[in-house]
Amino acid sequence: MRLRKLLGIMIAVLAIAGCCVFAYYQINTDSADRIKAEKNTKVEEKHTPKVPSPVDSISYLDESDKSLDLKSVPESYLDPADQQGELDTLEYETKDYDDDEKEMTKYVVVYTPYDYNPEEEYDIIYMLHGHTGSANTWLGSPDDPNYTKNCLDHLIEDGYVKPMIAVSMTYYDNNEDEDTDNYDKDLLEPFGKELKNDIIPAVESKYSTFAKNTDAKDFIESRGHRIFCGFSMGGVTASYRICDSMDYFRYFIPLSGSFYWSNLLSQNDDKFNSGIYMADAIKKQGYGPDDFFIFSEVGTEDFAYDVVKYQVSDMQTMGNMFKFGMPGEDGVNCAYGIGADEDHDRHGRTTAIYNILPCISNMISE
Repeated sequence: MRLRKLLGIMIAVLAIAGCCVFAYYQINTDSADRIKAEKNTKVEEKHTPKVPSPVDSISYLDESDKSLDLKSVPESYLDPADQQGELDTLEYETKDYDDDEKEMTKYVVVYTPYDYNPEEEYDIIYMLHGHTGSANTWLGSPDDPNYTKNCLDHLIEDGYVKPMIAVSMTYYDNNEDEDTDNYDKDLLEPFGKELKNDIIPAVESKYSTFAKNTDAKDFIESRGHRIFCGFSMGGVTASYRICDSMDYFRYFIPLSGSFYWSNLLSQNDDKFNSGIYMADAIKKQGYGPDDFFIFSEVGTEDFAYDVVKYQVSDMQTMGNMFKFGMPGEDGVNCAYGIGADEDHDRHGRTTAIYNILPCISNMISE
């Protein structure tokens, strides 16, 4: 009788213990599932774009001249992003190519995207300022980044631009504004030598791009992952680079500037056609209409509006080389964007980057 009673007590204890183990397991399993779900929710939230796709929002402003209606950069994109890239300065050795070739040390400001990994390959954009600007104009400095840098962070964070490296440069000697008497016109064409001989090798020997090494052939082979962007007199410089640096670049973004501000145009030269000049220069480099993409842009309130329009109109007369339309359309290798109410300032060029860079990043990815 005592044995049976003892056996009953043991069975009861084991049953209670089993229930406790089951309850503990169930509670902890539920907790684990809940934590996992919360983590997944956070990941989902982190990758949910804050604004609609800039690419999807672009539409024709006037289909007759193929001009595109660019959208203003969202206010939220001007504030710091959650996932912020870093700015650093990089010194390099160069020469005074527009004068006596005196040697000098200069620096560029380099942007690396959030979670930059030197073992991965990155697309790269080289950015140039206008008259009186500096290497800090586009993105700011490491100690004082500006809202154009914030916009780039957001575009990458929201998945509209593939993580890329950005390089902000200057054409001024010794990184100091030069007192030129012609709005820097004499500095723009020679800057191509500094860019190809000194800046690109210095940057891409330190930062990981699609160039395997720093020989000219490596830069040529990786040209499909390299962009040149210039604003104002930097936009004029971008037009020069179309004519002499297509070996190194496939994508060009001339903003608020054109050859009508360059030394190519004399005061009384009404026969100059920038489209003919550019088409001939592209052919001389050994390239054709399938080998590049140009996205020109200007704001409606920008004093550069007319000179940009003149160049676009010139290019449109050379339809065998330049075909304007919607980015991504078959055969289209040029786009012309207009920013409503945008002026010749930082907000105007930030709006241009917001609209244009996702389009080009998509093209590179494809």
